Parts: sequence; structure tokens; C-alpha cells
Amino acid sequence: MSTRSPVFKERPLPKSKKEAIAMMMENPNLIRRPILIQGAKVIFGFDKAAYEELGKGT
Repeated sequence: MSTRSPVFKERPLPKSKKEAIAMMMENPNLIRRPILIQGAKVIFGFDKAAYEELGKGT
């Protein structure tokens, strides 16, 4: 969840995973992008170090 989004700053923190998902469904801008999926590994948002580490395994 993107904590930098104005929507996130205006609303209270979600109390559960279910509330967080509902909040992201209502406001897709809250979803951190990009989303990189490789096998069981998922990286949300840009993380150069994580991308480099993931690339070492290929």
C-alpha cells in the first residue's frame, strides 16, 4: 500500500488485511507499483536492490 498517496493520508489506517484490500479496491492509486512476480517471490514498488538480488538467481 502506498503510504505517500493523499488518500492514504486522509483516511485512518486499515485495521485488518480485509480492510486494506477493500481500501485498495476503492482507490487503486494506493497499490504500490510496479509489482514484480517471479515464482513465489513478489516485490511491490521500485526496489533496485531487490530487483538486482532477484536477477542474480536467473
